[in-house]
Amino acid sequence: MQEERYAEALPYFEDLIAINPTETVYRYNRAVTLFNLKEYQKSLQDYLYLVKIDSEEPEYYFQIGNIYEHLDNLIESEKYYSKAISIEKNYSLYYFKRGTVRLKQFQWNPAVADFNRVLELDPEHHNSYHNRGIAYYRAGFKEKGCEDWCQALLKGNPRSAEHLQKNCKSYPKPCLFLNEDD
Repeated sequence: MQEERYAEALPYFEDLIAINPTETVYRYNRAVTLFNLKEYQKSLQDYLYLVKIDSEEPEYYFQIGNIYEHLDNLIESEKYYSKAISIEKNYSLYYFKRGTVRLKQFQWNPAVADFNRVLELDPEHHNSYHNRGIAYYRAGFKEKGCEDWCQALLKGNPRSAEHLQKNCKSYPKPCLFLNEDD
């Protein structure tokens, strides 16, 4: 597994689970392996089993949300990301993923709230600035969107330059250097 040779690792986890079906570490590792093999339904079954064994482990809910997102079931994905957040309120990745799902569902204000929380926990998270910029822009707050794309670009997100150039008539002061080529 550490070498990302998932197809080779899977039979070992199958054997370990056959010998000891209640050992959660084996089932978790098989779920990770199956996910990486894009066998999402089988991976989902393992995570649902793990949630029944330990309903207070936020990572299980997060991974279920991630699987549902890969299956384009955004409503279930948001539900499981929210459950992970209800257990672990200070892990930025959970908020980022839920914010991204909300963005995909055109839920601008809830997405902004999630990205705000990520940025409280990790002020350098350039992808949250980028995605919050999209949410602001689509909600009609174009200037705020441009400001966020500028911040994202300055923090290392190269995709934000394209959004600034395409959508912003004037650039926020820190990003005026983009106008130099015009």
